[in-house]
Amino acid sequence: MRLPRAKKSFGQNWLVDETVVAKIIVAAEIHPGEHVLEIGPGTGVLTQALVDAGARVTAIEADQDLVDALHDRFGTKITLIHGDALSFSLHGTQAEACGYKLIANIPYNITSDLLKKFLTTDPKPSRMVLMVQKEVADRITALPPHMSLLSVVCQLYAHCEKIANVPAGAFRPIPKIDSAIVRLDLSCSTSSTSSTFSTSPPLESIISIAKAGFSSRRKQLHHNLSAHLHLSSLQVKVALESLKLDPKIRAESLTVENWRTLTHILAPVEDKTPR
Repeated sequence: MRLPRAKKSFGQNWLVDETVVAKIIVAAEIHPGEHVLEIGPGTGVLTQALVDAGARVTAIEADQDLVDALHDRFGTKITLIHGDALSFSLHGTQAEACGYKLIANIPYNITSDLLKKFLTTDPKPSRMVLMVQKEVADRITALPPHMSLLSVVCQLYAHCEKIANVPAGAFRPIPKIDSAIVRLDLSCSTSSTSSTFSTSPPLESIISIAKAGFSSRRKQLHHNLSAHLHLSSLQVKVALESLKLDPKIRAESLTVENWRTLTHILAPVEDKTPR
């Protein structure tokens, strides 16, 4: 098949390696009749594999030139939408009513915004299997002492796993970076069963504390938190020591559970701070 010319404005790089497509399908664990949302179907290589796996596909494509070709190829086999995935709403669709998975080789220029939308906005998918930059995949799935704000946010909402690295040669045109497939399972992500407390703090509160903690990577955590939460360094150090953490620790060395518990300790103090 002759590939269409990729447009930089849409962040287009066509996935051409069928073995990589197969890895995405295996990771997705699609059941016949299951609803799948695909963002940026492009030439339809992954779309075809999703259809062959029995998925009921809703594909959102921003490039009108590709929409016409996809319509000719798939007809009524998929629900094809011309639009912006970041502004499209699933409310009132079959995907909202029946639940869905998000499976996509996403345009890398919208990765952060897409993750934020589908991790935090209802209706959420039960699973996301995404092609992202390898560097982003490593950050999403990082463990202490290599955590980042992205790691904390993604791991608060989902169980995150890197499925496979993908070389640049799997795409046309060949990008300057390597990629990776990541899987994020959201079904149990907000559970507080592993928390020390019977009631876990709201995820928004945990993220707010984590943002403060990562505000200056060169500084120790107690400096960042005391500055942003209007607490003394001593108060923060006492909280860290209560978790058996080094009071000189930096944000990248905390686990997600550490952030959850630390928020439980510090949030009541934060809430009483005059605005």
